[in-house]
Amino acid sequence: MSDAPGPCFDLAGHCITCGDEGVEMRVLGVDAARGLALCEDAQGKRATVEIALVDAVAGGSVLVHAGTAIATLGERAA
Repeated sequence: MSDAPGPCFDLAGHCITCGDEGVEMRVLGVDAARGLALCEDAQGKRATVEIALVDAVAGGSVLVHAGTAIATLGERAA
C-alpha cells in the first residue's frame, strides 16, 4: 500500500477541492451493518466515520475526510 495521500489530495494531505486535510485515524471498532466505524485520531479524539468506500478493520488505519473514510492505510498507528 502506498503512503501517498490519494488522488484527491495534494502532497501536504489537503483536499484539492476544498483545501481541508485528510486525517489519519485508527479504527477502534466496526459496525458493518450500519457502515460505520468508531475511529480515533493521534490526539485521542474519537469520531464515528462512514466506511462504505473502504474495507476498514479494527486495528487498521483510514484516511478520513468530511466524516468519510476515503482510503485504508493498513496497520500504521494513527
